[in-house]
Amino acid sequence: MGVLQLTASHLPYTRNGLKFFTRKGGLTSPEVEVLCDRAAWKYANRQARASTSLPTRPSRVDFMSAYSQHLRDIIKKRVNHPLHYDTPLEGFQIIVNAGNGSGGFFTWDVLDKLGANTIGSLHLDPDGMFPNHIPNPEDKTAMALTRAAVLENSADLGIVFDTDVDRSGVVDSKGNPINGDKLIALMSTIVLREHPGSTIVTDARTSMALTRFITDRGGHHCLYRVGYRNVIDKGVQLNKDGVETHLMMETSGHGALKENYFLDDGAYMVVKIIIEMVKMKLSGSNEGIGSLIKDLEEPVESVELRMNVVSQPRHAKAKATEAIEAFRAFVQEGKIEGWELDSCGDCWVSDGCLVDLIDSPAPIDAHMYRAEVSDAKHGEHGWIHLRQSIHNPNIAVNMQSLVPGGCQSMARVLIDKFLITSGMNKVLDISQIRSYAESGNNS
Repeated sequence: MGVLQLTASHLPYTRNGLKFFTRKGGLTSPEVEVLCDRAAWKYANRQARASTSLPTRPSRVDFMSAYSQHLRDIIKKRVNHPLHYDTPLEGFQIIVNAGNGSGGFFTWDVLDKLGANTIGSLHLDPDGMFPNHIPNPEDKTAMALTRAAVLENSADLGIVFDTDVDRSGVVDSKGNPINGDKLIALMSTIVLREHPGSTIVTDARTSMALTRFITDRGGHHCLYRVGYRNVIDKGVQLNKDGVETHLMMETSGHGALKENYFLDDGAYMVVKIIIEMVKMKLSGSNEGIGSLIKDLEEPVESVELRMNVVSQPRHAKAKATEAIEAFRAFVQEGKIEGWELDSCGDCWVSDGCLVDLIDSPAPIDAHMYRAEVSDAKHGEHGWIHLRQSIHNPNIAVNMQSLVPGGCQSMARVLIDKFLITSGMNKVLDISQIRSYAESGNNS
C-alpha cells in the first residue's frame, strides 16, 4: 500500500513536487528513480492500463482540520497553562510569513484559536506566482520582511514557512533571524533538555561551532550527507542500531523528530519552539527564545557558489559524478596541501559515516565530499564541501572559514590545484568560483 502526494514547491511556479510514501515512510531519491523507471517501462510496453472503475467509492477527508487540531492539542497539553488552558497563547503576538505558499492555515487555524495575536502577518493567501518573495526560510528577502514585521509590531516571534510547510525558520523578539545553524542549535537545545545525551544528525554543511554547541550541552553530533532524506534516514538507522537519536536537521530548514514519526514537518518544529517560548515566559524569563543560542559562535565567513556542468542534459549527472570523484581522489592522494578528506567530521557514531563505511551503506543519491582545511599559520580553520545537485546540472561548493579571507583562499586553491590541474575546468563552468577568488564577492 502506498500514498502519492502532490505538493507545492519553493522552486519556480512551473514546478510541483510528487512525494511517495509507504507505511515505512517516504521513499528515497534512488527508490523514486526505480519506481519511475519501472512505470516508464510498463507504459512503453503497455503493460499498465488505467482502470475506469474503482473498487470503492472515494471519500473526501478534511486532513487539514484534523492536522490543525492535532497541533493545537499538543501546544495546550505541553504548555498546560495554569490560568487559561485552552488559550495558552494569550498575550503573545506571533507574526507568520507564509510567502504565499500553503502555510497561512497556521495563522487562523492554530495560533488564532489558541489566543495569539497574529496582526502583522504576511502573505497568507496562496499564490503560486510568489509575487512577494520566494517562500523559503533561507531566502534573505523572506527573513528581512519577517524581521521588519516583528520589530514594527513588537512581536514575540516571527515564523517563516516554505511553500509546503516542510521547512521553517523563525525570528526572535529582537529581530534576530534564526535559520540554518542557528535553528539547528535552537532545536538541539530544546531536544537535549527533553532527551539528555541524544544524538543530533545534521548535514555536512554545518559549522564546527555547532558541533561544540551540541557537545557542550551533552549531546552528540553526527555529520552526514547533504539532503534531508539522507539526514532523516540516517537518524532512523541510528535508532534501529540502538543509538538514541531524537533530532535530524538539515541547514535548509528541513527537520524531523523521532516523536513525530521522523517526518520533516516545519509546522511541528515551530510548535516545539512556541511551547518553549511560552514555558520560558511562565517561568519568569523575558529573554525570549534567542537567548537559548547566545553561546553559538558564527563562522567568520560562509559562502556557497555553483559550478554548472558543461554537457548535454542526459550526460550531466555522470559528468558531475566524475568531477566529484576526481575531487575526492585529489584530496585523498594528498595533491592539495593542507586539505584532508573529512570522512565523518567530529561524529562519534561510526567511522566514516559521511561515506558510509558501515555494514549497510545507504544508496547514494548524489556524490559529495567535505575536506578539512589547515595551514601552518592558522591550523585547522575551515572546510570546503563539493556536492552534486540532485535537481539541477550543477555542483554546489560550500566553504566556511574561521579566519578572514579564508574562503577566498580556498577558492583560489580549488581552481589552481584541482580544477585546472585535473582538467575539470573543461567539464565545469568555473566562472563563479573564479570571480569570487579574484574579488571575494559572491553576489
